[in-house]
Amino acid sequence: MNKKGLTILEVLISISIVSIVILLLIKVMFSLDNINNDKSYASSDEIKRTEIIKNIESDFLELKLNGININEGEYTTITFKYLNEDKALKVYDDKIIYDNITHTLNSENAAYSKCIEYNYIDLENNYYLITLNIPVLIGNENTTTNDDLTLTYLGLKNENTNYLTSFSCSKK
Repeated sequence: MNKKGLTILEVLISISIVSIVILLLIKVMFSLDNINNDKSYASSDEIKRTEIIKNIESDFLELKLNGININEGEYTTITFKYLNEDKALKVYDDKIIYDNITHTLNSENAAYSKCIEYNYIDLENNYYLITLNIPVLIGNENTTTNDDLTLTYLGLKNENTNYLTSFSCSKK
């Protein structure tokens, strides 16, 4: 055996391995580019949606949520009844207003659905769960629930006085 250089087989194997690694890197780069250009997900509004959810759910706990009322019209109004005050969440196509703060959507082709989803669920041990979901539409379609603005509240039934037990959107 020649100990001074590389054999043709060693050169071919190293070229093959380098080629495979380069192809994998190119595939990863194209995948990352596709994720950044994905128009089916309102990714540029992700932090804003999280802040809205945090603000509303902290009000649920701090101000003691005591009831919910939903009205449809030019925009959907969800009135949260607290022990000492009421606060309205107004859902428009391109924005949400809560506590007099406007949060607009910046993602391309994104819009809020004014047809919200509301559920009241009786649980064991004298508890109930409320979920309120505001879908985010991309091109008039709810392509993924990752975008949706979902609020939850867990409460005791003996405190429950003003909750809807069901709600159906008339715009479906």
